[in-house]
This record gives sequence, structure tokens and C-alpha cells, in this order.
Amino acid sequence: MMPKYANLSTEATDLLRLKTGSTQVECYTYIDPESTEDSFFVVKTTNKVIHISFAEITYDPISFPSLIEGLYRAIYE
Repeated sequence: MMPKYANLSTEATDLLRLKTGSTQVECYTYIDPESTEDSFFVVKTTNKVIHISFAEITYDPISFPSLIEGLYRAIYE
């Protein structure tokens, strides 16, 4: 199995920074176009690194902002 590399997502980072008020948050994304089950976020905060699979998030699959809202809820609510 090949390693999966998450890339910095400036759009997701900007949205999370806006929602959290923190400039320390960074969001990385791995999107597998053939399997959303294998897609994930890695969110780096000041003192943690959090891995969240798309499967753990409730979102509208045609809306990226909905995915980020779901990511925010999964981490902070």
C-alpha cells in the first residue's frame, strides 16, 4: 500500500481560522477521487494534530464549505 500524502488546503485553513479565530490552525487534505472513505483531513492546532476521515463528517457531498463546516463540528462541537 502506498503512503497517502495530505497537502495544505489554504481554503480549508482560511475557513477554520475564520471560525476558530486562531491563526495557528492549519488544515491538510487528502482526497481520493475514487473513494471518499479513504479521504481525510489532518488539522494542526497549537498543541495537537488531528486526523479526521471524511466518513466521520456529515456534509453535503457537492459543497466544499459544507465539508469544512462538518470538519469544524467534528473537532470543536
